[in-house]
Amino acid sequence: MRRTGERAGVRALAIAGAAAVGLSGCQAQSSIIPAHESDPVVVIETASFGEAEIVGHIYGNALLRSGSRVTARPQSGSQAEVLESVTTGDATFTVGFTGELLRAFDPGSTEVEADEVYAAMMAALPEGVTAADPAPAEDAPVYVVTRHTSETRGLQTMSDLAGRCGEFTLGARQEVLMDRELATAVGGTYDCGFGRRVALGPDPRTVFEALRAGEIGVGLVQSTDPILHPDDMVPLDDDEDAVLAQHLVPVFRKGSLSEDQLALVNRISGELTSEDVRELLLGVEFGTSTPTDLANYWLDSHDY
Repeated sequence: MRRTGERAGVRALAIAGAAAVGLSGCQAQSSIIPAHESDPVVVIETASFGEAEIVGHIYGNALLRSGSRVTARPQSGSQAEVLESVTTGDATFTVGFTGELLRAFDPGSTEVEADEVYAAMMAALPEGVTAADPAPAEDAPVYVVTRHTSETRGLQTMSDLAGRCGEFTLGARQEVLMDRELATAVGGTYDCGFGRRVALGPDPRTVFEALRAGEIGVGLVQSTDPILHPDDMVPLDDDEDAVLAQHLVPVFRKGSLSEDQLALVNRISGELTSEDVRELLLGVEFGTSTPTDLANYWLDSHDY
């Protein structure tokens, strides 16, 4: 399960308003474009969390707009259940994250860098299942400090923390602090063991509040947390690639997409960024936009 948080401001309101227009446009367009009878029916299923729902609708609605036949299965509770549906053929298309997929199908893999993770993931996927191009959008852990701390302590990258983590208290959600693989990877790569670790609430904004209050020195959030990055915070670059890459990637049954359908899916992947996902999740949090609305807003904004 991924993150939720409180309502956010003007950008989310703009997304919500534009999304309503996008939805009606998509319905009208898909009703007059004839289906490509030679193309396979795409059966989409996604897990029940924000990124997966929105991104699944982005790919699915783009295929609908192009004239493809698309059906949606009821959402599953977990990514594992969705992958099982695609593996068995009950669904033909879903979205996942490269690092999670690699760990699911090759737990002993040691790759962490984006290109290597993707290649190893492709080799590890079950028989009959493959993946399209990964998106630049990534949902990976990010260490952050205040701009004041960055400037006074000379911190821009994780390497700048090497050997100095004991001077800082780390704050994050409880489940993130319990991620032993992350702690081991960062600790080994950057000689980093934090002096103290403080569990904070589920809203990622509590991390920034604790940083501003001086209650913690380093915070840990996700790269697609629905927060517009505040000017007083500095994300530390993982310059030695210690953190497992987690890029969004479409996963589908072999032979279930035509060449034209796959080309469209890959085009979308090439344009979908972490900033896009953050802003779309803000729209969900605002409370007036559905994942379908927001997917259509993104498609309209990118001329699909």
